[in-house]
Amino acid sequence: MSSASHDRLTSGKLIGTIIVAVLTTVGIAFVAANRFLTTFTADGLAVEVPIPAGDASTDSPSGATVRVTQAVVTVTDADAALTALTIGTIVLAAVTGVAVVVSCVALALEISGGRSFSRLARRLLTAISAAVLIGTAGCYLLDSAIARSVRTTAGYGEIGYWSPLSYWMGFAIVGALGLIAYAFRRGTALQKDTEGLV
Repeated sequence: MSSASHDRLTSGKLIGTIIVAVLTTVGIAFVAANRFLTTFTADGLAVEVPIPAGDASTDSPSGATVRVTQAVVTVTDADAALTALTIGTIVLAAVTGVAVVVSCVALALEISGGRSFSRLARRLLTAISAAVLIGTAGCYLLDSAIARSVRTTAGYGEIGYWSPLSYWMGFAIVGALGLIAYAFRRGTALQKDTEGLV
């Protein structure tokens, strides 16, 4: 493959990455806006929270017993603290997503320039990992506080341990990024060793 063809291929992949990044950012903004619209309703603050499984059981048309573990609770007189927590978790999730997208684009630019194992590339990987960790942990803490407040307002008791799969996925992504960052550090060391032999 000629150098010109390789450059065109690299440019095409880079443009594709940027297009995906733009679409992802638009998607993040849409999700955030939708969360605001569905949460801050005319009737009050509507939040889906986990509830004790025995508090809202019912029978299905087939006769099977349905145990409800999630409920959308509308708080008509939400105080400033609950409102701030709810806004905070939506904004934090959106900002985290945008930060990860921007960092990924910057990393793609660095790699496309032939600097896969540069200091900037390693720092970008660390930044992505940190953003995902802070965003996941922050949203978990905020959502837990919101759920406790809403359940208290609705008269529900505590449900004990609560950890949705989405949070575990966030922490798993942090672990995977840590392994990739380690591979980049090893690649940097091998590159330096190779350059010393040439």
